[in-house]
Amino acid sequence: MALTVLVVDDEAGIRRAVGAELEDQGYEVVMAASGSEALLRFAETEVDLVVTDLKMEGVDGLDVLREVKRRRPEAEVLMMTAYGSVESAVRAMKLGAYHYIEKPFDNDELLNLVHRALEQRRLESQVEDLKGQLDQRYAPENIIGVSDGMQAVFARVLRAARSEVTVLVEGESGTGKELIVRALHHQSKRKEGPFVALNCAALPAHLIENELFGHEPGAFTDARQRYLGKFEQASGGTLFLDEIGELPPEAQGKLLRVIQEREVTRIGGSESISVDVRLVAATNQELESLVQRGDFRQDLYYRLNVVAIRLPPLRQRQEDIPLLVDFFIDRINCEIENRLQGVTPRTLELFRQYDWPGNVRELENVLQGAAVMCRENLIQPQDLPLRLQNQVEVEEKDATLAEILSGVERRIIAEALELEQHNRTRTAARLNITRKTLLAKIAAYGLG
Repeated sequence: MALTVLVVDDEAGIRRAVGAELEDQGYEVVMAASGSEALLRFAETEVDLVVTDLKMEGVDGLDVLREVKRRRPEAEVLMMTAYGSVESAVRAMKLGAYHYIEKPFDNDELLNLVHRALEQRRLESQVEDLKGQLDQRYAPENIIGVSDGMQAVFARVLRAARSEVTVLVEGESGTGKELIVRALHHQSKRKEGPFVALNCAALPAHLIENELFGHEPGAFTDARQRYLGKFEQASGGTLFLDEIGELPPEAQGKLLRVIQEREVTRIGGSESISVDVRLVAATNQELESLVQRGDFRQDLYYRLNVVAIRLPPLRQRQEDIPLLVDFFIDRINCEIENRLQGVTPRTLELFRQYDWPGNVRELENVLQGAAVMCRENLIQPQDLPLRLQNQVEVEEKDATLAEILSGVERRIIAEALELEQHNRTRTAARLNITRKTLLAKIAAYGLG
């Protein structure tokens, strides 16, 4: 689809010449002989770029610029100006014009500026689209979870996002703490600012302070240039400190000072630098227990725990397992060309019974491995890791013969129904039983 350029000039010769040159380049061109006509054309046409003369009677180029930017800030404006009006053109750039070009101008120079302005327009549009996708991705209602526990988490996220208070996100490994922290950021008024993360468990103790606070040149061997720490990098946005319970004691004291004073001092420096950061921390440990043992500062714990959000483990949100399975299978299918349709009812039943010590992350890993092993279009128990398959053996060892046989029969019928997409006639034929017998067993096993 061709991009549209609105050409505005009260001199007909210049207007036609510029319009013809742009049309030769494949642009859709709309023309206006005055500022007031330009605003009418702009209102009725989806314009990507306005090329306007600066000096015109009545509504001049600056008036056109102001109105275009008021109505559609994303539209670019290129000013044409006569010799001696450069000062006004510079003022136009301060008001939002992309650039200016002096008359008489070379056509190649004009086309170069038009191409650059429209490329900037395209890039800015891409950035806005990506921001919109991020905002949607990290909207709490788009994070998977219908269970009461996750709904309570989403409600706390929305309330906390409206404030500037420090938030502590707690939960076992693999529960999705970073996803919740990113939702906090993208739902807050800081969403346009940076999101900077630091895993406190991933760095040696002697590097933590450097990463947090930065350093000056010469602060230590190989410190040849200034380095801005995570607090300065995150200024205007959100700083996420993951696994905060792993923070060394000395760094805990310095972090407390930064939270209290909102200032950092780089290693090797003497200047205090103000930082504007929203701090969010996460941990898979019980910080209260660490405080009681003396491994974590109590005053820092209270500073971090202004609002606490605790994520439930997967074993406490079984209602979410089918949704998570569907989500991960869709993701896997993007990599293996839509081969999988899902999991068998027996597989899903095993998922519900399993404790998931690795939580959502473990579920995703199990499905990825099962997708590789699966020969059908539905993941079956034999495709799962041994730790889940052994669960079947344990259950059957404790059951009576009748219970085992009943369970096997129920499993076979459920899987046949799934394979035949719940068509009762085809399922009965597959199982070599009458349709009446199948209906009775469906009712008895609660498979209807």
